[in-house]
Amino acid sequence: MRYRDDDGDVWEDVDDAGTLLRCTAARDESYVGRETSREVVEASWGPLTPVLDEDEEARDLPSDRLPLVADVMDRASVFQNAHALVTGLKWDEREWASIHDVLQVAKWMEREG
Repeated sequence: MRYRDDDGDVWEDVDDAGTLLRCTAARDESYVGRETSREVVEASWGPLTPVLDEDEEARDLPSDRLPLVADVMDRASVFQNAHALVTGLKWDEREWASIHDVLQVAKWMEREG
């Protein structure tokens, strides 16, 4: 079986158990031919999605990967921290924090984090 990681690199099973994978196509050519455990590949390059052969049915697999709970919670905590930072600042009595201020700080925090 072949798989694609989040970077678009292609991996295939080396053993029947599927615990050892070999990189068959990658952006960085130095990875091609490298054998690595499935755990390391998934931890380093994201979840693996099966690569369909031409004779397999595409309808058996979901078309889009849903966001993981961890990804959603990370984004939520970034927004909550940005909101706390913006609303914790001292504002002039004629000004107040808007959602746009919070979103700009959240974008900045995501780039820095």
